[in-house]
Amino acid sequence: MGIRLHRVLLTMLASCFVVFAVRALHAADTKEPTAQLSQFKLGEYLTGPKVTLNDATNKAVLIDAWGIHCGPCLASLPEMERIAKRYKNKMLVFGAHCQNGTDDEVEAVVKRNRLSYTIVKGVQAPISFRGIPHVFVFDPTGALVFSGHPADKSFERSLHKVISKVPATSGVSAKNASVADAKVKTPTTAKAQTSSPAGTKP
Repeated sequence: MGIRLHRVLLTMLASCFVVFAVRALHAADTKEPTAQLSQFKLGEYLTGPKVTLNDATNKAVLIDAWGIHCGPCLASLPEMERIAKRYKNKMLVFGAHCQNGTDDEVEAVVKRNRLSYTIVKGVQAPISFRGIPHVFVFDPTGALVFSGHPADKSFERSLHKVISKVPATSGVSAKNASVADAKVKTPTTAKAQTSSPAGTKP
C-alpha cells in the first residue's frame, strides 16, 4: 500500500513539473520582445521597391525571414503579399531570404508568387530566432512589437497595433516606392545570415 502511494505521489509530482515547465517555456516564447529597428541590418537588395530601413520614418515595418526551400515560408508568401498591399501607405515590408539559393532561384520564386515588396539577402538581428518563417514587426517609433511565427494569433494583433500608431500623413516618396523593372546586379559578397536544409531552421 505504501509503495503504491509513493508511486502515485511521484507521478503527481512529475505531472506538476511537466505542466510548470511547459508554462515556463510558453511564457518565455510570448515574452514582449525588446529591440529597436536601428539594431537590425538587412542584406543586399535583390528585387522589389528600392527602399531601405532608412525610409521607415513614421511607418510601421515588417521583416519576414524566409527561404525558398522552406515549405511553411512559401505557404505564407501570399499572406505577406496581402499585408504589403493592404498597408502599402503605412508599412514597409521586407522579405529577408535566409537560406542557400542563387539570386535567380530566389527571383523565380518571387516572380511566381507575384511579390511586390522588397526582397533582400538575409537579416542581421540582435535577437536570435530558431527557425523560419519568422517575422519581426515594428511600430513607427522603431520599437519591436512582435517576433515570432506568422501563424501566431498575436501576429495579426501586432499588425493592427502598429498600423493604428502610423500618422495619417505618412507615405513613401514616389521615387523610393518605384518598383525595379529589372534585377540590379550587385557583387555577391554578402550572404544571408543563416541557411538551413529543408527550410525548418534559418
